[in-house]
Amino acid sequence: MSRFTTRHRGRTASAAVAALAAATILLSACASSTTDAASADAAGERVDGGTITAYSANISYLDPRQNHGFVGRALADSLLDIDPDTFELKPWLASAWSVNDDQTEFSFTLRDDVTFSDGTKLTGDVVKANFDGAVQQIEDGVGWYIRGLFDNYIETEVVSDTEVVVKFSEPNPAFLPTIPTSFLAILSADSFDKSYEERQAGDFSGSGAFELEEYTPNEQITLVRRDDYDWASEVAEHTGPASLEKITINFVDEQSVRENALLSGEVQLAQNPTVEGTKQLTDQGFGLISRAQSGNPYSLVPNFARPLTKDIELRRALAKVIDRDTIQSSITTDAEPASTSVLTPQTFGYADQSDLISFDPEGAEEILDEAGWVVGDDGIREKDGQRLTFTLVNWWEPKAVIDALQLIKEDAAKVGIEIELVNEAPGGSTWTDGKGDFLYNNATRADGGIALYSQYTDEYLLANSGATTEEVIEPGSDLNGILEASFVEPDTDKRQDLLAQAQEIIVRDAVRIPVFDNVNSESGYFAYDSKLHGLRENSISELVLYDAWLTS
Repeated sequence: MSRFTTRHRGRTASAAVAALAAATILLSACASSTTDAASADAAGERVDGGTITAYSANISYLDPRQNHGFVGRALADSLLDIDPDTFELKPWLASAWSVNDDQTEFSFTLRDDVTFSDGTKLTGDVVKANFDGAVQQIEDGVGWYIRGLFDNYIETEVVSDTEVVVKFSEPNPAFLPTIPTSFLAILSADSFDKSYEERQAGDFSGSGAFELEEYTPNEQITLVRRDDYDWASEVAEHTGPASLEKITINFVDEQSVRENALLSGEVQLAQNPTVEGTKQLTDQGFGLISRAQSGNPYSLVPNFARPLTKDIELRRALAKVIDRDTIQSSITTDAEPASTSVLTPQTFGYADQSDLISFDPEGAEEILDEAGWVVGDDGIREKDGQRLTFTLVNWWEPKAVIDALQLIKEDAAKVGIEIELVNEAPGGSTWTDGKGDFLYNNATRADGGIALYSQYTDEYLLANSGATTEEVIEPGSDLNGILEASFVEPDTDKRQDLLAQAQEIIVRDAVRIPVFDNVNSESGYFAYDSKLHGLRENSISELVLYDAWLTS
């Protein structure tokens, strides 16, 4: 596949950029939404002004570079944006960009009218501080979402106040698709003088359409619009300041309470409605907005430092007792379908591995019998005096997750596998202290190559659980080599093929056990009042508040 240099100026997309975007990320046919929020705009012309109240689960990270979310996205912009329908790259803080033939140098021309909420201007030096800061963030262990992306980083050269060139020693095809995400949102230079804890609590300055007025941990966030904002991306539906003047977000843990507040008119926006409440909301005229998450689906993620979990046959047996079709039909509905790989279909690099994923309890029993695990008096298998028990840690609150894990536990017990479910807050000690066998988790990534490289190459697998890929896959397979090659392969077709090979190995050997493809419940699944219009979602399924407006 031939390589090319891309260039974009003004408000008309070049064919080269469109080709690069389409080649780097899957087309919008792979995307899905529960209800098209844009259709609500048929209510009439945009109205300026108004305030809304939202009920959300607790938000403890406001810094978009540490944890993606709709609040961080409202506070900070990126150099580029991506149209979530066409996946075409669009200007934002950068008015133009270009990429050299081997994708080792990325040049950006910056707008000269952008300011941050602290009054400072966007310059080339600020962009350099942001990319150098990303490298430091990874070194400091808080760069999970961009881990691997800067492995071959050389420097950001500041050509002028409005020109920068980001240089890598090897091709980096995942870099450009990650630029538009909140993981690389651009903050003021002074923000990088703050500690991660200070930035986490909102002590940073972004160029977003909103700024933080107040943050009370575990209680509330208040956002107010910036009246001088005039640099929206080309994906936006209007220009100038945001329409909404003020947004108050109250933290409410219970999903049903959030739903009832919306039904009663107390709030205009409620995060992550339950499956049961969705029908009532839609029947009464409320809207729903969601978009399937890009990256890794909800999965059982093994801790390979644990002896039982390192056993490939035990992992394969566990994978066979997951009844994904029943989970979809009775728990998650078609909005969150059964997984078909360790990447979601919304992610570049996805390859369907359905042939390797099946509900086969008889096959699980056969594996366990051959491995010498004998059913005990209570139905749980034992071997050499050891009970076949896995500790499964869950950090997620949605009822669909809890119900799915309970079904997995029940089906596993039928073949003699005991699962101890541990539900705890994100970052809970069971997993972080290394006492869990599996973590039920997903991961948002803009690029499938980053999603797999940053978890399943030897460097990162060793850091996470003290194992190399050779220790947890079939002999003769080279998962590490395949992923390392995919990371620097500039040819899109070849890269796609390498990622397909990697997914086959990961699924086949239960290196990660996928369950269902989830919507982005943390930052992109909301029910809303019919008077609220213009809500949309970006390419990594974060709710975007900039275009929202309110009728009386």
